[in-house]
Amino acid sequence: MQSLDDFEPLEYYTKVLKGAFQKNAEEYFDALVKKSGVSPEENAKTVARYNAAAAKADAAEKKLSTGKAVRVCVILLLVAALIAGAVFLYLSVTQGTWLHILIMVLCIGLAIVLIVLLCTKIKRMIETRQKKYEAAVSKANAVKAEAYDQMRPLHELFTFNMTRELIEKTEPDIRIDDYFDVKTFDLMSRKYGLHDNADESSSTVCVLSGTVEGNPFLYERDLVCRISDTTYTGSLVIHWTTYSYDSKGNRHAVHHTQTLTATYTAPAPVYGYNTRMFYGNEAAPDLNFSRQPTHAHELSEGQVERKVRRGKKKLEKRARKALTSGTGSFTEMGNAEFDVLFGATDRDNEVQFRLMFTPLAQKNMLSLIRSDEAYGDDFAFMKRGMLNCIRSEHAQSWQIETDPSRYKSFDLAAARAEFLAFNAEYFRSVYFDLAPVLSIPLYKMQKPREFIYKDVYQRNCTSYETEAAANRFSPSLFAHQDTKTQTILKTQFVQKDGLADRVRVNAYSYDAIPRVAYIPVLGGDGYTHNVPVPWTEYIPLSRTSVMEVRPVGGTREDYERRRASEAFGNFTKRYSDTVAFGNGILAIPILQGMFDAGSDMELSSVYGVSAAGKGDVAEALAKVDKALAEAEEAEREAAAADAAEQEAAPEETAQPAEEPSAETEQAAAEDPSSEEQS
Repeated sequence: MQSLDDFEPLEYYTKVLKGAFQKNAEEYFDALVKKSGVSPEENAKTVARYNAAAAKADAAEKKLSTGKAVRVCVILLLVAALIAGAVFLYLSVTQGTWLHILIMVLCIGLAIVLIVLLCTKIKRMIETRQKKYEAAVSKANAVKAEAYDQMRPLHELFTFNMTRELIEKTEPDIRIDDYFDVKTFDLMSRKYGLHDNADESSSTVCVLSGTVEGNPFLYERDLVCRISDTTYTGSLVIHWTTYSYDSKGNRHAVHHTQTLTATYTAPAPVYGYNTRMFYGNEAAPDLNFSRQPTHAHELSEGQVERKVRRGKKKLEKRARKALTSGTGSFTEMGNAEFDVLFGATDRDNEVQFRLMFTPLAQKNMLSLIRSDEAYGDDFAFMKRGMLNCIRSEHAQSWQIETDPSRYKSFDLAAARAEFLAFNAEYFRSVYFDLAPVLSIPLYKMQKPREFIYKDVYQRNCTSYETEAAANRFSPSLFAHQDTKTQTILKTQFVQKDGLADRVRVNAYSYDAIPRVAYIPVLGGDGYTHNVPVPWTEYIPLSRTSVMEVRPVGGTREDYERRRASEAFGNFTKRYSDTVAFGNGILAIPILQGMFDAGSDMELSSVYGVSAAGKGDVAEALAKVDKALAEAEEAEREAAAADAAEQEAAPEETAQPAEEPSAETEQAAAEDPSSEEQS
């Protein structure tokens, strides 16, 4: 079977993975269709009937719109006739000419005819067309409902895990976790240097973790708030008059108008999303560097050559400066194209950088950067010790959530096309975020060494998952009541409640208050005018709430089934009217009541998962039984060894034991520790 070892990453995708994923996705969907019992032929016939009915409904709607347009024209003509009749009535009364009277009579007659038309023929026409349109729409909707009924068995088979299953089947070296658990965070934190997201200006809204060739990776999407200066503009129109004299000495007034503009700058919050991938690898542990995308895939061959020539001169100058001044360790790689296009000139360990970027690694990386078959050079690459960070431009618009509702359609062919397109793009995005690290042979050769996990962890969920859980609710649930902006949610661990975590949710936002600044501006009249500039002052707000998060595992479909139970609904309503689920984690805002370890055991019962108490006791008893068994085995081995030693040793004459002296007894009485030691 062909693998990545046989190709460079780009070639492996284009020649192997792309086609394999397409084939697997088609087979997967076709298997679901077969399992569901949906008949493609029957659905195609129903969809064709719906399309024909929808076309008739569209035609009926156009006829109805035409009839309504005719009615509007007649009404306008009627209004014009009435106005004209009133005008000529006035003229006939005041002037009394036969022409005015004749025109008045004609206008009134026309108005009467139009009113009759509106109330009879046009009204009946519109009513008839309205009924035909409603009947056509009703028929089309009925056929559409029939098609949905045909597709319902297939819709019930759709799950959130389908995309993950396809990825792991196509490329078994990529494994995706159910959720980012505390053990994986412990590994990435203590071993590779990943930290909690403690920045109060960003909030984790989505995470996706897994491994590639045994090394861990983590996708993190944050909602980020940054304060930026915003410029507001205002204006004021001024008027003044000047006087001038002509050649005859006559005085003339000249009126002037001028629009004065002014600007005012004030800080304002700006929100946006940031998606990054973290990857841990033990290779080159002392190396740090960063690089930014050059978008070389958008350049022609000649433009790339010119860019490399100019960049090479700068790098030669940089290398000479580092050599002569002794202030840096930068040296060229001997491959000008790689040096310029990949960059990473801030590297701090030339030896490890060269071990990492061998000629093969350089070739692989350049093929990624230069090719426009994938996304090209749209990625930033930062390495800090054993932790690597990839931030690609395509990942910023990547849809991380694999919600299967996007495939639900009354048309089987349309559902299949959407399924294939979405999953192909999902896999493509994931693979080419991993491609930069897969391009490095040293990373592929470096398998993770054994990691000793802790026996007990302080919390049950990572801060990444608790923040993502908080962001699954409407922001207004946690935000301050005066909030006018988006909200940054930060979670803080409080305590364990059984297998649930109590966390404090801190919501940071801003109130927006309209203000007016008056900026003095000199006008053309020679005077200074205060130009009003409307601006917005943003006042920081914060609010603290409490939330319980509980890893329950399972899929979204499992959660939906359990949520429908009356016992679960009654339990959650004691604390909140809303509950959120995602990545196997259940989140309950504590808006009323008190949640404790006993509540967690009750939740375990109503939800159908193991409780903390029983699991902990069983685990403890198992450990005790194992320890006792090992102790008994050790005693038996020791007894057998003593017996063998006694049989082999010669018999010795027993000597009477020496009686302790008075000095020894006195010393033992003065020093109690000696008795303990003996």
